[in-house]
Amino acid sequence: MKTQKEPIPEQLKNLAESCLGDLSDVVFFDIETTGLSNKTAFVYLIGAAFLEGGSFVLHQYLAEDLSAEEAILKAFSECTKGKKKLIHFNGSTFDLPFLQARYKKYGLDCSASSMEQTDLYRRISPLKNVLKLPNCKLKTLEEFLGNHRKDPFTGGELIELYHVYRRERDERLLKVLLLHNAEDILGMLSILSMLAYPALSEAQALPQEAEISPCTDYAGKAQKELLLPVHFVLSLPQPLALNADGIFFSGSGLTGLLKVPVFCGELKYFYPDYKNYSYLPDEDCAIHKSVAIYVDKAHRVPARPETCYTRKTGEFLPLFLPGSSREHAPEEALFAPLFFRQTPGIQSPGRQPSGGQASSGQRSSRQTASHSAFREGFFEAGDAFLKNPSLLSAYAVHLLAHLLKS
Repeated sequence: MKTQKEPIPEQLKNLAESCLGDLSDVVFFDIETTGLSNKTAFVYLIGAAFLEGGSFVLHQYLAEDLSAEEAILKAFSECTKGKKKLIHFNGSTFDLPFLQARYKKYGLDCSASSMEQTDLYRRISPLKNVLKLPNCKLKTLEEFLGNHRKDPFTGGELIELYHVYRRERDERLLKVLLLHNAEDILGMLSILSMLAYPALSEAQALPQEAEISPCTDYAGKAQKELLLPVHFVLSLPQPLALNADGIFFSGSGLTGLLKVPVFCGELKYFYPDYKNYSYLPDEDCAIHKSVAIYVDKAHRVPARPETCYTRKTGEFLPLFLPGSSREHAPEEALFAPLFFRQTPGIQSPGRQPSGGQASSGQRSSRQTASHSAFREGFFEAGDAFLKNPSLLSAYAVHLLAHLLKS
């Protein structure tokens, strides 16, 4: 077995601490194998980065021959002893199951399996389309951040180089093998900054700067919009701009701005227990049966779900609720009472996103994909909301979660 140890660049250590906090219990790891099947292939190289004696270091354990696989597995177990958190890239799918199988072959305990796992691939890959990435390979994420490797090889290409190294012990090939594994670990550390994107769901509003402001839509019509500045828990490594259903977001570093169209006009509040209400066609509203008994029968009919409402005029902000009216979201209670354009849970095929600013092409694609995914509600955009820091932050989180899913 050949081992190599080198310090991790200080800037990467600082980045890891800013994203993860205390690193004393953390191990970053990556393996190189002679194939994809853990039944027939071997682990020939394990890289692990962790704090050692106050320094953040990279250890690499290379099996100079396949007979040394057991030795590098034991070395990895020794370096993870006492650690609690394991960080990897797609390790849940490949590295960990592979290790478990190889440990089992030698009758060894794979202690890494019991550690708390963070799979960076699984954290970042759901945002592939949001970030406009062609794929979520580690090299692609590094390049998104402007980082470019010295190592030109893939893991698969290194397998033959490893077999040549076993025969010839060429030090130049050894450097190539170790470099690829080291850059996988360093790449993992560098993309920690991308955890800022899923962490947008923890953004905090800046209530002192929130305001409802006049604006004009694309047709030049006077409108109003909510300007909602937000602060992030992690700094965005690259600026991000998102828009969907009339909501616009731009963010850079630790701050961002949400722009939300204000609906000015009349909406409906639907009573949930429609069987206890009567509908007055002449008034276009519903009233409780206890009051309706005083209205001439010719002017009232039993309310149905779609007619059991009262109307209100004002200024409202949109919410994006679960597509089924049977599903309840925390926002329904937090921002109550909620108002709707139509009966909750019944989608209108021709409904535009709030604000009416999407193009016809955007509308047609979103009507197919999004209208079944959410139903649009509204709540009053009054002073009680604008002066409540908790509600403003909850609303910012709601909007960012919607944008990240869209």
